[in-house]
Amino acid sequence: MQNIRSKTMKCTSMLLCGFLLIYCQITHVGAQDTYVAEVMIEGNATMDVSAFVSEMIMAITTTTSIVDAEIIGECELVGDETTCWCDSNYIWSDLVCDTFSTCCNTIQCVANISDITPMCVPQVNVTISGVLTMSSITNIQTDLENAFKLLNGFNSFTTAMISSGQTFTVTLNATCKSAKLQNIISSIMTTYTFVTNFNMTTTGMVSIEIPQGKVCYNSQYKLNCSTEETMETCTWTLAYPNQYPQLLGIGSEVELLPCSNQSSINLLNIKGNWAGTYTCLFTNGSVSHSASGLLEVALLPDKINITSTPASADCSVGSSTSVTVTCSIFPSTENYTVTINNSPVQTTVTTVVQNYSKILPVNCLAGPTPSISALCQFTNTINQIQIANTTIPIIYPGDPFCEDDGTWPKTKGGVTASILCTETGKVGTLERLCNGTVWAVPVDLCTKESLNLLLTASSDFEKGIGATTEGAILIFDSLKNSTSTGNSYGDVMATVSVLTSMSVASGRVTLTDSLLPNFVESASSLLNTTWSSGNVQRDYNIATTYLSSVEGLVKNIQVNDSEGHNSSNIQLQFCRNNTVCNKTLFNVDLELNSTSSMVKTMGIQSMASRLPKGIYQDSIFPSLIVSAVIENNSPVNIRMAYPIPENDSAGNSPFCIFWNTTEKQWSQDGCTLVQSSDNMSYCDCNHLTSFSMLLSKTPVNLPFLDQLTYIGLGISICSLIVFLIIEFLVWNAVVKSNLSHFRHTSLVNISLCLLIADCSFIASSFPNILNDTLCLVLTLAKHFFFLGMFFWMLCLSMMLLHQLIFVFNPLRKRVYMPLAIIVGYFFPTVIVGVTYVYYNNRKDVTYYSRATCWLTYVSSMQGSLYAFLLPIGFVVFANLCSMVVVISTVLKPAATENSKENKEAAKSVIKVIVFLTPVFGGTWILGLFVFLMNDNKFTKVLINYAFTIVNSLQGLFIMLTGCFGEKRVRDEIVKLISSKGSKSESKTNLTSRQK
Repeated sequence: MQNIRSKTMKCTSMLLCGFLLIYCQITHVGAQDTYVAEVMIEGNATMDVSAFVSEMIMAITTTTSIVDAEIIGECELVGDETTCWCDSNYIWSDLVCDTFSTCCNTIQCVANISDITPMCVPQVNVTISGVLTMSSITNIQTDLENAFKLLNGFNSFTTAMISSGQTFTVTLNATCKSAKLQNIISSIMTTYTFVTNFNMTTTGMVSIEIPQGKVCYNSQYKLNCSTEETMETCTWTLAYPNQYPQLLGIGSEVELLPCSNQSSINLLNIKGNWAGTYTCLFTNGSVSHSASGLLEVALLPDKINITSTPASADCSVGSSTSVTVTCSIFPSTENYTVTINNSPVQTTVTTVVQNYSKILPVNCLAGPTPSISALCQFTNTINQIQIANTTIPIIYPGDPFCEDDGTWPKTKGGVTASILCTETGKVGTLERLCNGTVWAVPVDLCTKESLNLLLTASSDFEKGIGATTEGAILIFDSLKNSTSTGNSYGDVMATVSVLTSMSVASGRVTLTDSLLPNFVESASSLLNTTWSSGNVQRDYNIATTYLSSVEGLVKNIQVNDSEGHNSSNIQLQFCRNNTVCNKTLFNVDLELNSTSSMVKTMGIQSMASRLPKGIYQDSIFPSLIVSAVIENNSPVNIRMAYPIPENDSAGNSPFCIFWNTTEKQWSQDGCTLVQSSDNMSYCDCNHLTSFSMLLSKTPVNLPFLDQLTYIGLGISICSLIVFLIIEFLVWNAVVKSNLSHFRHTSLVNISLCLLIADCSFIASSFPNILNDTLCLVLTLAKHFFFLGMFFWMLCLSMMLLHQLIFVFNPLRKRVYMPLAIIVGYFFPTVIVGVTYVYYNNRKDVTYYSRATCWLTYVSSMQGSLYAFLLPIGFVVFANLCSMVVVISTVLKPAATENSKENKEAAKSVIKVIVFLTPVFGGTWILGLFVFLMNDNKFTKVLINYAFTIVNSLQGLFIMLTGCFGEKRVRDEIVKLISSKGSKSESKTNLTSRQK
């Protein structure tokens, strides 16, 4: 908009000047501009100005036309005296008042002001409201009123005394400059020193652009405010009916644009919470100018809760039944059209909830459909739609179900029933799983009403409503009071959601250390509650969200004077301007080396065990997590000293790990165990995140244990290869009967399985260099071939036992061989396959540990490791029983008192034990002791060494007992060597003769 002034002069004894506002419209391609010009017309007193004005409305060119013109003021020149006046609805401009103060607030001005532009301005309704805070209450009404009477367009002044000072209201018919109002403030505060604070706000000097009528749900709009002056600051507030206005800050659903003489906000996702009265405020010093406007939104329910009565349609008896479906929403002013499955509904409205119900018939003979569907549809006044749906399970004859139990209705097996909370002061639901035909323990998802309000407040804070430092302080103050005692699982979920919203918002809104005590106490109180809902994945999600939210808040909160805060479960401490920072959090000593000006350290008790164990399923987690935050992402090295738990009598291996927030799993990358003693473990890490130390449920790392393992396995693998070659060479010579065929077939398969298992063990010794697929393949290979070895040992022992008991009824080849193959390979296949499928479908426990490329151990009788221990325990026990039978058979001839015969019997027993123990898996008994022992460290160390040496050399023992322990095989080996020696000697003699 542009002001243009033109002037023409006529020399007469009496001159009449008319001032007009002309609205000129210029059209060009794609746009249309409107200009406002002030024109002065000079003529004599007889000139008909009105007629002239009406003739000015015309098209000037094809693109330019004058669309309106009106008279705003006139001046009359009689001799040397000029008298001017403004037309109705117009008033003197500030420039006229400033130049000729006698003209201000008068109808006529006797002065030559015809060359002042603008001379007259439209009258506006301006209201000035102010508050004076006084140290000594004194009525200064007269001086206040006199000060405001000097303003252009002064209309009225009212005042009232309050406990802290004085309030006033001034009405004007014209705008005024902020500087004039600031001068009044300065003058009053200088004159009256007991006035400690003086602020005033005007309305009518700011124009606001806001959509008229209802806007669409989920739409975007830009709200604008403008004033004639450039102001220092601009703010926006949003007020709901009967509530205090809330400041708007930068949030996920609102953008605040830069401020000058214009202020704008972008609403990015308008829903019901953005409907209300918006006020923009321009401020210079103690003077503010405001404008307000109402934004109406065509509402849709943010949340639709669907319930069914009964929870399951009962078709177990009868040919038909029915259920009542109810769609519930919070009270709304929107006039919705509601349907359920496209049919009208019955409406029940209360002050707490609006219910829309429909009875749905169920034809039990229509077919075995597992459920029926219900769809709720809400349509607002501008035809926008919000839908929600659910499925209602059907109980047919023979289906498992849980009988109704008090308030819990009859429910189909596998379905989770829910009922509304009835406890006073709580909202939400309780859940209970019908597990087959047995009810599980109810899960309390009810939330305190105070927490539910905080949940809404924090969500609004994240979106930008009330997103200020003061708003955050209020939220955490209320959160501390709401979480101090008696937190249900629903309270935990709500509190974690509050922390999450505040953590996200803290990246945009400045949060100061004044809220630290309430924040830390609130977060600490949650850890006094067991986070168990029966849904492991939900529990894990809460734990990971909690940790990331708490860390995010600690990172973003600006620390000024605080030294930290300690609570029962969380300790938060800071280091400033230290190259080396030493802190103790609970019982963990930290040493950080960094050049950062601020280091924030935090210890969280009872947290590590709540997070998913991932690849560390077979590990024991301590309770403490340590976290550190450094400003400006400066390089850092951190050393942590963890005490070994006193109850760890087993001497388990420590690991240094951190919580990878991106992948949401534990990892050892960048963390190293540098030292470990009987009572302390030291971890070094070169990055910052949540750290912990875990104990592996595996044998402790003893000196030279790994080296002994690799040497023994190397000897074993070589021995097995030699044994298989010898078996191939002597097979035809030694296998002359069914009994020898059975024995050597079993030995070959035992050796083959052990060879592949040992090679897989060697290949998986360094899991950190293997990918996930190869790690899984090697785990499956070890699991299968070690089991195969044991089951072939079982075949061998059962064959020997049958031979001893049924001497005159020997086994036939066509019976033994199929049975041996089934037992030796089919049984391990079934065990491995079922175990893998079972654990692969579970979310809480995995089939294998990525850290060890071996089966997982969780706790007693939990973990895939038991799919290995139990079968080999059974086989070893059965083989030992067979060995006892063999020994008793050997001892029968020695029943006399002949000492010579006793000695021979003793030698035979020793021979049986030596020859049968390796091929019956007897040495693996030591492995069971290693796993079960937790009380004596020294004894466990000795058994660890014995188990490692004996079992890593099992291939050597099989070769010695299988080849050199059988006379027929020894003879054939001697023959092979002798024949090769004879051939070599004959060849030498022949060569000598030829010479």
